[in-house]
Amino acid sequence: MGKFKYKKYLGQNFLHNTAKLNQMGDIICSNREDIIIEIGPGTGALTQYLIKKAKKVIAVEIDKEAISKLNEKFKGINNFEIINCDFLKFDLKEKIKDLKQKVKVAGNIPYYITGPIIEKIIQNREYIEKAYLTVQKEVAERIVAKEGSKIYGSLSVFCQFYADVKILLKIDRKSFFPVPDVDSSFIEFDFNKKEKIKVYDESLFFKIINCAFAHRRKMFINNFKNTFDLSSQDADIFLNQAQINNKSRAEHISILKFAQLSNILYNSGIK
Repeated sequence: MGKFKYKKYLGQNFLHNTAKLNQMGDIICSNREDIIIEIGPGTGALTQYLIKKAKKVIAVEIDKEAISKLNEKFKGINNFEIINCDFLKFDLKEKIKDLKQKVKVAGNIPYYITGPIIEKIIQNREYIEKAYLTVQKEVAERIVAKEGSKIYGSLSVFCQFYADVKILLKIDRKSFFPVPDVDSSFIEFDFNKKEKIKVYDESLFFKIINCAFAHRRKMFINNFKNTFDLSSQDADIFLNQAQINNKSRAEHISILKFAQLSNILYNSGIK
């Protein structure tokens, strides 16, 4: 194989730490019947571990040079399929429906499109059992952060509302080539949530979340009453019903408390 040309505009930083790759492969493929959709496999560093353990690996890769390397490396492998596509434009729903079973999604994803990739995966969670992503360390910490933490925010709530999330591995920046400016973490999204959060209107719930963290240094009641055009008295009554201290900032309010508040507003006809 010729030397691969890394493309900065695609955010390519390939993991080459074999110990970490082997660990990741074992974690992702816990069942021989697993079907894995791998986002941006590059030259197949993780793929080679997945195809040994999974029923099928479907690689979604935008880079034609990487696809050439993958075709060469995995020629004749029956449980491997390559799709030349931008994952954000890939019809994930249709592909999974054709497979007739839930899949796992995995990938060492480009840092600059982490948010859109997570959003797409969550939008298709009905068809996905779990997702395993290597992301920037600071982003992983924000995703799993709990109330009371300074990094707890709208991203934390969004991810934890739909999935049980946890950091499984920490990966030093020197484990990648080209070497990025930051360390990474390998994170799990489990869509078989043990305790589902029930809200009557998801759009109302996330309207509250967005207003809560838009000005996170302010007391939540100020953002809340301005967003929903409430008097101070009415805002105070709603917060009291949800057992939220009227002097709390958003970072100190749990997802369950936000859900309670959302349902109280819904029952009061406020949207």
